Amino acid sequence: MHVATTTRERLRKELPETETEWRSLAAGAHRSRAFPGDEAAARTHELAIWEIRRGLLPGTSNEIRFCPRCLKRGSRYMLLEIGGMDRCGTCNWPS
Repeated sequence: MHVATTTRERLRKELPETETEWRSLAAGAHRSRAFPGDEAAARTHELAIWEIRRGLLPGTSNEIRFCPRCLKRGSRYMLLEIGGMDRCGTCNWPS
């Protein structure tokens, strides 16, 4: 029980700046509880992180990412955080 309590205290002190950071903390919190369904919830958050970073799901990430739509067209434009979501300033992806 001591490890779970320590993990929860560490998670409580961290302030996420992006959606992927928040989802990572949420996955850690679910795993520290270890109630039925928590592992599935943790994996759901980790899948969302993977999808956000690959441009399959809208969200924010602290990693440099390029617009998937513009990449298909042969241009590399970095996504910008606009309104709490990573967006392309050129084609307005993901809209």
